[in-house]
Amino acid sequence: MRHDARGIPVSSGSAQAIQRYEQAIGQLQSYVGDPVATLDQAVAESPDFVAGHLMKALTLATFAERQFAPAIAASIEAARRIGANANDRERGLAQAAQHLAGGEWHAACRALDGVLADYPRDALALQVAHLMDFYRGDALNLRNRVARVLPHWSRDVPGYSYVLGMHAFGLEEMNQYPEAEDAARAALAIERRDGWAVHAATHVMEMQGRIDEGIEWLTSRERDWAPDNGFAFHNFWHLALFHMDGGDHARALALYDGAIHPGPASMLLSLVDATALLWRLRLEGADVGARFDEVADEWEAKLDGEAGFYAFNDFHAAMAFAATGREAAGARLMQRIAHAAEGNDTNGAMTREVGAPLIRAIAAYGRGRYDEAVDLIAPVRDIAHRFGGSHAQRDILSLTLIDAARRAGRVSLAKHVLAERLAAKPESRWGRRIMTRIDAAAPAAH
Repeated sequence: MRHDARGIPVSSGSAQAIQRYEQAIGQLQSYVGDPVATLDQAVAESPDFVAGHLMKALTLATFAERQFAPAIAASIEAARRIGANANDRERGLAQAAQHLAGGEWHAACRALDGVLADYPRDALALQVAHLMDFYRGDALNLRNRVARVLPHWSRDVPGYSYVLGMHAFGLEEMNQYPEAEDAARAALAIERRDGWAVHAATHVMEMQGRIDEGIEWLTSRERDWAPDNGFAFHNFWHLALFHMDGGDHARALALYDGAIHPGPASMLLSLVDATALLWRLRLEGADVGARFDEVADEWEAKLDGEAGFYAFNDFHAAMAFAATGREAAGARLMQRIAHAAEGNDTNGAMTREVGAPLIRAIAAYGRGRYDEAVDLIAPVRDIAHRFGGSHAQRDILSLTLIDAARRAGRVSLAKHVLAERLAAKPESRWGRRIMTRIDAAAPAAH
């Protein structure tokens, strides 16, 4: 039996196929290159390569888009046809892939953790589980899943820096900011181009309101994390948020045009960031020109295929429709999520508990029904982690709630919620601007 570079057994596949598998692992961890294309080469050269087929299915599942469902199903079926001699690790990966294909994200993560219990150096199982923990809003396992395997890794094991980077992000999402930054810096001391570790430290600076330091952190390292990196758009998004805090909307829009959404998005992950930045700028009263219409066009084109698949994405589509007055598109989205909410899969619960009320809130905000928006957001905001995203991404709920309360004349509530932000980020200029707007709100606005 062959083994990968971390000593994980592989039941089948040529030496060349396993070499391509290693290349794909590196691409998946670093976001540089195309792991799916590399795996296609591996299974073309070695059609019996079970691990290659399963890695393709699992990798595609981490994109969290319905469009990849046929390819995921085909890879699972290919692995099944040739998998009579698959080892127990590969059978565990197949079980996880089947759960993901069926929308059972929680069960998939349990299956992946079963693999990691026996094979703690399984880089594929760890990477996929980490990303699915993020999509599920499971901050505890973003940290603890990595902590459980960390004793089995060291600088001598290929990919160790990426494991440290994942641990750093999990620590940050559990509000352990000094430990998170230490882990991120340790990862970068090994691999300076680790964009995920850069991202983890960026989150620390965002959450602590270290705005100028965050700008310096990202710009000084841009040559490491940006070139040819599929995750760079998100780090640029963070950079735009730092500039927004300082009130430099022009710089935020320049980053939007040049790096975050320079053209139609090929992946919903980047369309989510584009939408979220424009909504924040809209709350700030910035002129975004025709950009929101362009983004709404993209969401509308994807509506039939993607609506109802992942509530976090649906919420961002709702923002684009509300911002551009597209009530017909918003109504179509509501029909799709109503159907999704009836499901027993992971997204069904996400939609029922978080997505549907927030989408209704955004639609109400877009129609100027600010009291209704407040009453829909307020009960959900503290459980919104259940539909995924990070603290920084979900901050959009607090910003929208504050603005809706201000517009509804509910000044005390707006200040009540803003107090959280000011406590965490006392030096934030953004927070002080919001307070100025609240103080200027006329009671007659109710």
